[in-house]
Amino acid sequence: MNNPTEPTLKIRFRLPKGEEFEAEGPREFIESQRNYFLQLIGNTQNTSLQSGSGSGINPGNNAPQHTEQYLWEMIFKQDADTLIMRNKHKLPTTDITLLLIAAARILLQKEEYSALELAKSLKANHIEGMRLDRLLAPAMQAGYLSAQGSKRSRTYKLSDSGFAKAYMLAEKIRQN
Repeated sequence: MNNPTEPTLKIRFRLPKGEEFEAEGPREFIESQRNYFLQLIGNTQNTSLQSGSGSGINPGNNAPQHTEQYLWEMIFKQDADTLIMRNKHKLPTTDITLLLIAAARILLQKEEYSALELAKSLKANHIEGMRLDRLLAPAMQAGYLSAQGSKRSRTYKLSDSGFAKAYMLAEKIRQN
């Protein structure tokens, strides 16, 4: 790696969505790190470094394709197991609840979100005073989610159609 005949290159670029990358070293090292960075953010374009360029690459006008997790991180922030919306949105409480359960599935890697954690997340989002079982009854009847357990040990899990609805809501929020 410390070959004196090989020039040390430096690359730095910023993508339209705000992601930044910087690396310094031999061409192979920079290219492997750049490919790893692009893979992390979900950009699968294969752009190679131009010979003699040490100043960076032009990612072009194509916006990077982000991972599913990036979408949920744009909408929610985490505080332990509590999910808080970054911005307030005028959505029905049932839709916000579906979004929270879907975000828990992606961000917290929890297929099931407990009623206690869900209540804490709703409270952190300034939604209080409602019983979860009554609030979520229409969503359960529509087949968007299911509940297991009772009282304090109850957990909620999204069905595939419920996750699809939550994903559509998340995309709508992202576009606004």
